[in-house]
Formats: sequence, C-alpha cells, structure tokens
Amino acid sequence: MRDKIQKAFGQVRATEQMKRSVSDYLIQEMEKKKKRSGIAVLKPIFAALLLCFVLGGWYYWEKPVSYVSVDVNPSIELTLNGMNYVVRAESRNKDGERVLRHLQLKGKSYLDAVELLLESEAMQGYLTADADLTFTVASPKEEELLSELKGSAATMQHHGTCVGADLENVATAHAHGMSLGKYQIYELLSQYDADLTTEECQHMTMCQLYQKLSWYECEEDNSGNEGNMESGCGHEDGHCHEKHSHHHK
Repeated sequence: MRDKIQKAFGQVRATEQMKRSVSDYLIQEMEKKKKRSGIAVLKPIFAALLLCFVLGGWYYWEKPVSYVSVDVNPSIELTLNGMNYVVRAESRNKDGERVLRHLQLKGKSYLDAVELLLESEAMQGYLTADADLTFTVASPKEEELLSELKGSAATMQHHGTCVGADLENVATAHAHGMSLGKYQIYELLSQYDADLTTEECQHMTMCQLYQKLSWYECEEDNSGNEGNMESGCGHEDGHCHEKHSHHHK
C-alpha cells in the first residue's frame, strides 16, 4: 500500500514554469500589499495637508488687516482683509443699523462696498448738502486706500473727506462703542474740553462734531481778541461749517 501511495505522489512534479508562476504571483501580491500599505500611510498625511491648506486660506481671507469707517450720522465700519475685500460690515449706531439692514457688503471689494453703501436708498436721506461725509482709514496700507478712496467717483460725488488714523485706535474706539471716525474727532475735542464724554459725541452727527471743533479752534485762534464770534469761522449755531484743514491727517 505504502509503495502505491509513494508511486502516486511521485508522479506529481511541479514544473519549472509552475514554480515561476507561483513565485511571480506571490511577488505581485506582496507588491500590492506594500502599495496599499503605503497609500494607507499617506492618506492621513494628505488629509492633514489639505486641512492646513483650507484653514490657511480661510484665515488669510478672514484675517482683519484694514478698517474703513464711514461716518455721516450713520456710522458704519468696513473690516478688510489683505486683498482689500470686506470681511465684516458693522454699524456703530442705530442709523447705521437702518442703512445696513438691506445691504450685503461682505465679500465685495471695499470700493464696490462704499459705492453700494452711498448709493443705497437708506443712505440718501443722510447725504444732504451740509452733511460731513468722512472716511477714516486705519491700515498698514493707509496711503494706498486713502488715494483710491479720494479718487473714487462715489467719494467725489458726495464731497467725502478722507483721513487716516492709527490702527491702535480701532480697539479703543470700539471699547467706547464708537466708530473709528467719531472717536478720532472726540480725541481732538477732548483736548479743548476735558469734560466731554464719548457718549455725547456718539449721539452727534459728524457735521455737529466738526462744527464744535471749528468753534474751539476759532476760539483758540482769536483768544484775546474782542468780537471773535464775528470772525467768520463758520460755527454759528444751527449751521454746519465748510470742511477745514483739520479733516486731514
């Protein structure tokens, strides 16, 4: 019996071709496993890189770089990213809330946003002949933004004045609940009147604020002279003055 079994198995011989086929198959399977293993290792790396790219792009887009305060009586502030696109548009008083209610300025270039803002129906009632439309810019690119604003058709049409401000004043203005533009005028006024409060200035229009500043400046220029109220400074009660040099930084 044993001889028969040995004889039967002895007839089974793996040819060289079969051996090579099996060897090739095993090698291919091992290579596939290595590739799958490598891809499995790389997948989380690629995912992490993609996440970093997306978050980096979002951070760059949303990161505040510049601030443009638009003040008449409505006080509205535009926060710009590094490409001068609006990432936030915020009101700083109730009039500003009414103007912004039906406007979508986020994602627009700041010049387009300013044009939409000034041409909006809600804003038109404030842009009267004696309104003091003022743009206050705080930015590392202050000169560039001021130059573009001064040259824009919307600014020239409404006789807007453009001034610069320190970036450090932005947080201070917001802490007092004021726009950057109004806070800058408050700082000038407080040099003449130490008892003046930010709350008082917050409820005044830009025309009234500049009128008050003009009055103090005229008083200073004419101190010691009798009849200085007739000196032609343009600060008579109830009338807003023409724009003066103190508008400009």
